[in-house]
Amino acid sequence: MNTPRSNLDLAGEDALILKVQGGDLQAFEPLVDQHLPHVRAFIALRTPAAHLVDELAHETFVYAFRNIQEFTPGTSLANWLRAIAWNLLRAEILRFSREQANHLRYAQARRVQSVECNQDLCSSSEAEFLEQCMEQLPGSMRELLELKYQREHSSEEIAQHLKRSTAWVWTMLFRVRQQLKECIDRKLGGKQPC
Repeated sequence: MNTPRSNLDLAGEDALILKVQGGDLQAFEPLVDQHLPHVRAFIALRTPAAHLVDELAHETFVYAFRNIQEFTPGTSLANWLRAIAWNLLRAEILRFSREQANHLRYAQARRVQSVECNQDLCSSSEAEFLEQCMEQLPGSMRELLELKYQREHSSEEIAQHLKRSTAWVWTMLFRVRQQLKECIDRKLGGKQPC
């Protein structure tokens, strides 16, 4: 059975749930104490972003507390909490994917501008700054950008090549693009880009 072994037996857990449903807010605390390690582990195994583990675990218990009236005592609280955590994680992944697509479009537009700058259609300072900022990146991040933008590999292909998860590739591309944008913006200062 997937239910975690507990200091609380099922009858004790059900009694606490009934107390919470009856308005005893303090009765929720032992439930959190019992299930938090298992919820954190469930999330940690499914997300490459360590900072999301605590955030999503917290959101899982907030959601569970606010919706405790929907829970049926006698069923598995552990399974219910994992379902909540999974739905929150999926929503976060979808949000991240949309953000990733926006950053990709931005990076592609910048790449086109860089090509135009190289053709003397506009000032080349932004392209020069991009090169300088890229030189400051660790070699592994430059390799990641090369695979994505010069070799035009998909995130899945990059993940296979680097023996990482696709989510890791998305996360790293997001972070490195953010770093490059901030670096270019700092170097540009008050100058107008192309």
